[in-house]
Amino acid sequence: MNKYMLSNDLETLLAEKSDVCISVIMPTHRLSPGKRTDPVELNNLLENVKLELQKKHDNATIAPLTLAMDELYEQIDFMHNTAGIGIFISAGVKKLIPFFFPVKERVTIAQAFDTRDLLYESYYDTPYVVLQLSQKETRLFNGHLNSLTAITDANFPKKYEDEYEYSRHNRGNSNTGHSFVKEIEKDRSAIEEIRFKNFFRETDKLLNNYLRNKIPLIVTGENKDLSYFRQVTTHEEQIACNVPGNYANYNEQELGALTWQAMNLFLNNNKDRLVRDFTEKTGEGLGITGIDNCWRAVQEGRGYKLLVEKDYSVPGYLMDNDEYDLQLHEPGQAHRTLPDAVSSLIQMVHEKKGEVVIVENDVLRDYRRMALITRY
Repeated sequence: MNKYMLSNDLETLLAEKSDVCISVIMPTHRLSPGKRTDPVELNNLLENVKLELQKKHDNATIAPLTLAMDELYEQIDFMHNTAGIGIFISAGVKKLIPFFFPVKERVTIAQAFDTRDLLYESYYDTPYVVLQLSQKETRLFNGHLNSLTAITDANFPKKYEDEYEYSRHNRGNSNTGHSFVKEIEKDRSAIEEIRFKNFFRETDKLLNNYLRNKIPLIVTGENKDLSYFRQVTTHEEQIACNVPGNYANYNEQELGALTWQAMNLFLNNNKDRLVRDFTEKTGEGLGITGIDNCWRAVQEGRGYKLLVEKDYSVPGYLMDNDEYDLQLHEPGQAHRTLPDAVSSLIQMVHEKKGEVVIVENDVLRDYRRMALITRY
């Protein structure tokens, strides 16, 4: 995930520092009968949070937090569920956020919000552009997850205008006529190739206005058209995937479902590449594993890119007056407890201008569930 592309909600949650940060994350159901149980299950989770707050905090602290929970709960439209829901509350933050990817139930009361599901989703929320090629017209779409929006402006859709006309010639005898026709067809084929390449070259120049900030490009079209375009494009490095086939009759919903598969594969391949990069960096002395080691490196300002498994969570302990030595077993001396040290570390990486990428569970099983590429 590009650290400069975080949503406003995620920026707010990562920046929040408070004695009480409540994160309630619950999977929801799109269909009945599961959908009917979601309101009860979420209400039970929130009631348990209120009980936990009563055990550790005074009424002055609890009252605005419980009020915020009730207000957010009333705003939820359980009839139109997504894949999950998140409630995030602190003294200065009150957020209700839907999740479009599957989530696991988690409740955290700590000094940092549990943002890993939002980080995971933000990575896939990368905007992209879809170019649909054909020899009649080229169309352009803005992509967001599996949703496409057609671009209709002065540039797109761009029509192909055929100005080439073939002359009719009198034939001689049948043998010479057959040979002549073959030459005409060969000539027409060569001319068409030149003209279609020119058409796609003109289309490619127009893309300069839409492919800023290294936005990924997905190109669809028949194999011949894809081949012509690849020969003339100046945006080769931004092509995430080619999707061969004639999809001119697809509506935006159908085309979006198709191109999202390609974009999803591209993003997953990038994650795999990051894991391979980490392995190489380890050989260079720039790779660290384990949350305790990563914690110290990030505190020292060396954290560049943190890879964390999606559902990895572990408590941590910091001795008084020592923010560098994160311990994973509760010490006998005076200490501070971090209910979810992973969330605290993610927040710290963000504060120190590093990047965090959430990967699938078990991808980092050989690296103690966490891997850090360091700056030095």
